[in-house]
Amino acid sequence: MRRLVLPALLLLGSQVCGQACSPAWAQNDVPPAEQIFAPTPPGFKLTDSKIDDKQRVFEFLPEGQTAKSWTERIGIVVFFGMKGRNPKDLASALQNEWRASCPAFSSNAPEQRLEKNYPTSITTMACSYPEPPPGRMHREFVMAKIVQGADSLYLVQRAWRGGPEYAPLPLTDKSTGDAWAKFFSQVEVCDTRLRGQPCAALGKP
Repeated sequence: MRRLVLPALLLLGSQVCGQACSPAWAQNDVPPAEQIFAPTPPGFKLTDSKIDDKQRVFEFLPEGQTAKSWTERIGIVVFFGMKGRNPKDLASALQNEWRASCPAFSSNAPEQRLEKNYPTSITTMACSYPEPPPGRMHREFVMAKIVQGADSLYLVQRAWRGGPEYAPLPLTDKSTGDAWAKFFSQVEVCDTRLRGQPCAALGKP
């Protein structure tokens, strides 16, 4: 599975807060700023966090799984200061990257809509390897949500991989599909400085 590049945020309880939040601050007292929030599903834990002057990345894996041997993975990336991008175009570019290296690729047409007045695109991608190369599994699937904020660009990806080649993809199972849909519905970008971009995760209008 190609690596998940995801935005840099801070963990506040079960939420990820996408700016320079201090761990000492309570969840309802984050600093005034544009934020991204994402739920941490049961059984997942933060396994890696990186930051530089361009982006911040968080990776979450189920308990007991590692970066080399995982079956499900969540990544969140904040691209600092990246503005004016079209999330639908970025979703298409992500699909093209997968398509170029996948022997059997499928995807949905990227959707684009406004969420809290932020341009947002959601897409899914699947890849099958009849004879997977070392380090790969027979099937890989990713659902990605890209949000263009006023201050930064945000990418959240949830990935699955398994086998054999005919293994059902996660969204074909109703309970799994419902869980993934709920996860992405709770991913939100908001701005504590503006009433037009309320932070529901903080209970703020």
